[in-house]
Amino acid sequence: MLMAEFVTCVKYHLPVKIFIIKNNSLGQIKWEQIVFLGNPEYGCELQPIDFAAFARPAAGQAITIDDPARCGEIIEEALTIPGPVVVEAMVDPHEPPLPATVTMDQALKFADPWRAARRIAGKLL
Repeated sequence: MLMAEFVTCVKYHLPVKIFIIKNNSLGQIKWEQIVFLGNPEYGCELQPIDFAAFARPAAGQAITIDDPARCGEIIEEALTIPGPVVVEAMVDPHEPPLPATVTMDQALKFADPWRAARRIAGKLL
């Protein structure tokens, strides 16, 4: 969703809930590079962006989830708020977004960079 679309949701009081999985990187791209290409991430880092802070001056509501233990509670709260809401969920950028199924080739390519990193770390220690 674009910022202008969110502002339109605010204007018309649409009950749209936007969930942003925030890890300060292009996480899906990063892990696709690792799994499909066997390469470490390249060009995936983003500067920190406060998505919840954007929603407020646009006259929308916003909630940030920074404690996984409160995730369910906060989602329930967001769903009860009338009008548009941005829910920004902070996640670990090193946690892979796993697909529903993983092929053996993908698993091997996923493991390659980590095996190489261990070999290099062992030589440095």
